[in-house]
Amino acid sequence: MGNDKQDLLKISKELVSMAASKAALNVSGVNQEKGVKVSIGKEGFVIDVYVIADFGVKIPQLAWDIQNSVKEAIIAAANVAVKAVNIHIQGVMMPREGRKING
Repeated sequence: MGNDKQDLLKISKELVSMAASKAALNVSGVNQEKGVKVSIGKEGFVIDVYVIADFGVKIPQLAWDIQNSVKEAIIAAANVAVKAVNIHIQGVMMPREGRKING
């Protein structure tokens, strides 16, 4: 049998990752979620969220909205401490043409 603590940690990381991904996609201005990285520090979870933004959105406001949405979703889903939510804008999706501008 596996180590129960490690199994619980794996489930927690997966739950946090899924909650973060869903929360990021629900923020207006997020075109596509490109990935979520979850790590655990002494003070709580550190989440890195990678997204493609819609053209014309204000990036600082978008990042703030994603951070708040992700943090709230993780606390609601897993009731764990969140130390940081880092947002990485991987590109911008142009309207109509559907072309991505890499950042």
